[in-house]
Amino acid sequence: LADGGAFDGLRVELLEGEIFVMAPSGSDHNFGIQELNHWLVRALPVGLRVRTQLPLAADDDNEPQPDFAIVREGTEKRGEVPESALLAIELSVSSLRDDLGRKARIYARAGIPEYWVIDVKARELHVHREPTSDGYRQVSRTTALSSVTSTAVPGLALDLTNIFVKR
Repeated sequence: LADGGAFDGLRVELLEGEIFVMAPSGSDHNFGIQELNHWLVRALPVGLRVRTQLPLAADDDNEPQPDFAIVREGTEKRGEVPESALLAIELSVSSLRDDLGRKARIYARAGIPEYWVIDVKARELHVHREPTSDGYRQVSRTTALSSVTSTAVPGLALDLTNIFVKR
């Protein structure tokens, strides 16, 4: 449908068989995307790529668009949407409930080993690990954002304090 122009001008994602129009992003979200993209690209080891706000074909009923997905190079053919990632990241300003609920379940069922939700308002990081068909076995929350390390992406350590608009 998207390739045929059915959603021209709209950002949409397929979640649990339903098409959702994504809310416009505001300045806090945009700044976070810009800064986290900068730091991710610099920090990733060779052989990995950052996909920014692009779809993942999790299954027939789900094609979420995480703010970031870290994938291995060569896991997708030109023009195809990858089915999984090593790490999915959502910057949450107004969608925290969905990001921690519905999207966490979708990413877990897709077997994504690690999922981060950055709560922009609370300046907290929710880390999900050990995916199962029912969700993630391990979920933790932290406000210690100066040195965040991924267990799914070897060598990835970030200072997430850089991604927030200074108030």
